[in-house]
Amino acid sequence: MKRYVIDFFLYSCLAALVLAGNVARAGSASSCVQTTGGWISMQEKKILLINDRGKKIFLLARIADEPTELAAGYQYICPDVISHSAILFDFGRQFTSRFHMRGVFAPLDIAFFDQSGKLVNVAHMTAEPPGFSGKRKLYSATAPYRYALETPAGYLAGHFLSGDTTRLMVESVH
Repeated sequence: MKRYVIDFFLYSCLAALVLAGNVARAGSASSCVQTTGGWISMQEKKILLINDRGKKIFLLARIADEPTELAAGYQYICPDVISHSAILFDFGRQFTSRFHMRGVFAPLDIAFFDQSGKLVNVAHMTAEPPGFSGKRKLYSATAPYRYALETPAGYLAGHFLSGDTTRLMVESVH
């Protein structure tokens, strides 16, 4: 448990540093950019998902598996880029951190998968209005997870990726 607390603290500190850099690059909290340092460093890879109907879904996703990438996600990325992209966060082990939408300019769906690729749960994340300074909503899985897939809102439901039989084929990630 202590290791998870330390890891969470380190990721939070790193996220604050990345956020500070992204704010400086973006110019203001309501500005968006086409790329950030964290975004550029994410490798693109075609991942394989099996949907609720047993159909294979191939999805080109950016893989966030380094601390700066994990902290950056979609922060300050323009909605037009978000609308045709996906990010797969790979924490390298089972994890219980929460996600936020600070500096994210479009609504997202997030699917949490365990170590074996089994779907844990799906959540819809709402974009915060520009300049929002109120209490932030945090989004989390209902159980520990290793992978979190962020897609534009509606993508998961539109491809039947939300039920008990949905799987992330882990071998397609590595």
